[in-house]
Amino acid sequence: MDYYNAEDLFPKEVLQKIKKYAAGKMVYFPKNEEEKSKWGMLSGQKLYYRKRNQMICNEFLYGVSVVQLAEKYHLSVETIKKIVYSKKNQERLSFCPDVESAMEYEKETLIEEWIHTYLLFERKNKGFSDGLKKQKRYYLGPVAMPIHLLKRNSGPEEGMKWKVHKEVFETRVQNWEKKMRQEEAMPPIIAEYKNSQFEINCNTPLFEALLRNKISYYPIILWCSSEEEYKLLKEKYRPSLI
Repeated sequence: MDYYNAEDLFPKEVLQKIKKYAAGKMVYFPKNEEEKSKWGMLSGQKLYYRKRNQMICNEFLYGVSVVQLAEKYHLSVETIKKIVYSKKNQERLSFCPDVESAMEYEKETLIEEWIHTYLLFERKNKGFSDGLKKQKRYYLGPVAMPIHLLKRNSGPEEGMKWKVHKEVFETRVQNWEKKMRQEEAMPPIIAEYKNSQFEINCNTPLFEALLRNKISYYPIILWCSSEEEYKLLKEKYRPSLI
């Protein structure tokens, strides 16, 4: 049960009346039936605020100012300060651009917040992040899956959806290969599932580096826009969660 300061809950005139009968006493107010029926709604609000506050803390740690956060989330500066400086921050997840961090976020139902933090601050890909927010998306992962099922949508080859200069692409591939040789912590690949196909949206040079090094399985975060496709994904790949 949560405890609150009555001054934070009741209007001043109501509080004065309550004090006549219960000043200094601990009082329990039972929920009425209507309030009980709203439990699902309240738990949904709790998750919403947890997700929002986690993202605010992540952005703050990446250097976004309190004033900028207040404007972005339509909150007061004082509210933002309470969120980012609260002792409850110790309970919030830290962020790292690697598979282990993504797994921790997934366990806490915050994988979407990991994705947006990664895209905004590590990949500098605000366009992709904004695009994902345009409608309801469904996320699964990271899951260990065979990478031969994936296909690139960007690269130097003809016919790619996003054309990348050959030398630029090759440099990026070699950088990933170097990280692999040095056994650095690696991020998952993000891929869309649509029409029974898996298309990579982020880190196609990493994908190419994995192919060149003959790595068969790799952690993938899958997303889709259809609830039906999401159900198919869960049925097939839930046992493969890392």
